[in-house]
Amino acid sequence: MINIRKTAILGAIFSSALVLSACNLYKTQSSGNGGTVTQTQEQQQTQTAAGTVTFSDSGVSPSTVTIKSGESLTWVNNSSKSVQVGSANHPTHTLNRELTSGEFVTELAPGASATVTLTKKGTWGYHNHLDPSVTGKVVVE
Repeated sequence: MINIRKTAILGAIFSSALVLSACNLYKTQSSGNGGTVTQTQEQQQTQTAAGTVTFSDSGVSPSTVTIKSGESLTWVNNSSKSVQVGSANHPTHTLNRELTSGEFVTELAPGASATVTLTKKGTWGYHNHLDPSVTGKVVVE
């Protein structure tokens, strides 16, 4: 009886550790080159972006942005909450990971921004992973 209890407790601890470590994977994001994706507004102002998408407490604007292949797109979070930009389709985010610099999501704290360069032509949906009802499209020509 004691061995069954110990095994059950150890199993529960191990399962909890796995779940927590998996959740943490989605919080820590990098650009793939050692730098972080999230930038301050000051850093964003020094980069030239062909398009800008702004998240606010009322949604996203513009809902569709068009840029040329090879140009940059800047994600800006002017809302009071964190935003996690993800490529469509929710929850897998696999249609065009260029939107998030190859990461699962691009996490933006309130006031933060991130710039990505897009080369894959087409119309690409995106959403806020934390609120999947907030969606938009990026058209890359």
